[in-house]
Amino acid sequence: MDTSRYVELFLSESREHLRVLARSLLGIEAGGGREPVEEAFRAAHTLKGMAAAMGYAAVAGEAHALEDRLDAIRSGTLGVDAELVDELLAASDRLHAALESTATGDADPHGTEGREAEPAPTTPPPGAGTTSDDLGDLLDDDALAALDGEPTPAARILIAPSAPLKAARAAIICRAIEKVAAIASCEPEAFDDAFDGNFRLVFEAGEDVAVIEAAIRGAGEVQAITWETARRVRRAAPAGRASATEPRAVVRRVRVDQTHLDSIAEAVGELGILRGELSSLATSDTPVERVSEEMGRLLDDLEHAILGVRMIPVREVFERFPRVVRDAARASGKDVRLVLEGSDITLDRAILEEIGDPLLHLLRNAVDHGIEAPEERRAAGKPPQGTLLLRAARERAAVVVDVEDDGRGISRAEVLARARREGLVDPGTDELRDDEMLRLLARPGFTTREAVSELSGRGVGMDVAVSRVRGIGGTVALSSRPGSGTRLRLRLPLSLALAPSLRVQAGGEDYVIPLNHVEEVVELDGAVARQRGREVLRLRGDVVPLVRLAEALACPGGGGRETAAVIAGGGGGRAAIAVERLVGREQMVVKRFDGPAGTLPCFAGVTLLGDGRPALVLDPTSVLGREGKG
Repeated sequence: MDTSRYVELFLSESREHLRVLARSLLGIEAGGGREPVEEAFRAAHTLKGMAAAMGYAAVAGEAHALEDRLDAIRSGTLGVDAELVDELLAASDRLHAALESTATGDADPHGTEGREAEPAPTTPPPGAGTTSDDLGDLLDDDALAALDGEPTPAARILIAPSAPLKAARAAIICRAIEKVAAIASCEPEAFDDAFDGNFRLVFEAGEDVAVIEAAIRGAGEVQAITWETARRVRRAAPAGRASATEPRAVVRRVRVDQTHLDSIAEAVGELGILRGELSSLATSDTPVERVSEEMGRLLDDLEHAILGVRMIPVREVFERFPRVVRDAARASGKDVRLVLEGSDITLDRAILEEIGDPLLHLLRNAVDHGIEAPEERRAAGKPPQGTLLLRAARERAAVVVDVEDDGRGISRAEVLARARREGLVDPGTDELRDDEMLRLLARPGFTTREAVSELSGRGVGMDVAVSRVRGIGGTVALSSRPGSGTRLRLRLPLSLALAPSLRVQAGGEDYVIPLNHVEEVVELDGAVARQRGREVLRLRGDVVPLVRLAEALACPGGGGRETAAVIAGGGGGRAAIAVERLVGREQMVVKRFDGPAGTLPCFAGVTLLGDGRPALVLDPTSVLGREGKG
């Protein structure tokens, strides 16, 4: 039996257990009591069993060594201190490295380099060493009578419900049996992702059932074995456990390659375009109109279903960061507590994959630049331990992620002085707004540090974070108060596949603005004024800068008369984007594109409208940044 088909499943489940292990080890360091110790032990034990089932000696050996240390903590023979936690985390890193080497093929997963793997746990099999004189322990009288007539024995095997990788475990059982007996047939014929751990093997006539049962139980993770003959079933599952044939509710989970989901989402988007074309052809009270309406309802349901499949909790990314913050704090001699909130908020998997690095840079910057050393915090009347908050929340058609610390805040004087030296601001500038400060900090190579440290000083962290977030249609906003701390707010679209959007016109052309950037839409009549030489929009007692889209995009002829304004917010500040016409709301599929030389840096991609025409997708942050540059 070949276990190579289960490699991807093994890697996926192993990475989940590694995340649990990392979280639990930090819980041990934080003095969480017995629960994190037990959780870490279970994770290491499961990883060992999974690796042993796959025959990966190097991975199983690392997991077994870590399990031994955790078991000593459980039994009280090993005390917990900072040095021990460092050793446990280093062991976890070695386990992770062994796993990834298996994933990439850089090392022989079946090799014995490193520690030797512990043999798979076994249960002393009833009937082990059984002779022909005491087969009564294995088969009843009728079965024994059939045995004398050369019957065909069969075994129904139920793998323990708690066993990971049931398909791989079944393959291991079959491989163990084939060393001692001939298998005539197997039901089911193949063990796939939907396999529930219940299967039946039929053997050649005359095989020794005692030897076979010993091999089955020796493979481990077996809950029950039911022997069958041509006349009757020998015995049922052990009392108190589920019968092998008892019907039960099973939650089916299927692992699907992300590219398949992307293809489906793209096809649904194309269907939406066809629906728009069909709607334009339909006339009132005709069969075509009714078909168009029904198609629209079905597509709406399908779009929601596709988005639901792609959405996963942000904890998938958040759980990486307690270890990152812990290591960064130790490297800088600080005491930092990371608080995670909103881990159940869901986002498109593609977006989560993109924001991992930006959040990593922002958290490391907060530890290194923002939070003070314990002595400095005490002198400022703060607790010696700094607090770093990572929070996710749903906000209209977007998800907002905050990275907030209670440190010293950003020194505007230092940022301004550095910007003056590099000629990035006018000589007469004596004050920086938050959005201006963010634009400076996000410039490649810009840093207020004079020396490079292990964590920062090269001027790339903020640049990477802001450019990556904007690249997926999100925005970054900064707010900082001296002595109180800094907050960076990432506003992210819910999905990269299908995004609700607002279609507008400027300069006679159609453009699309993602709704996650839009706060509201208002009329322009009588609300425009000038203040300090710039146009502003009066909005319920507030004054909002006004950007005329046709001018910002340098449309030929300057465009027509603007009738409405889209109030957009982002890292570049809150402003009103004046447009000639509001066409309506649409669901779009964004295609990324590399614009030709000379294309304005205001576009996040391109999409197809309902009538089949292409339209550019606007990045409101870049549009606001072009205020007065048209």
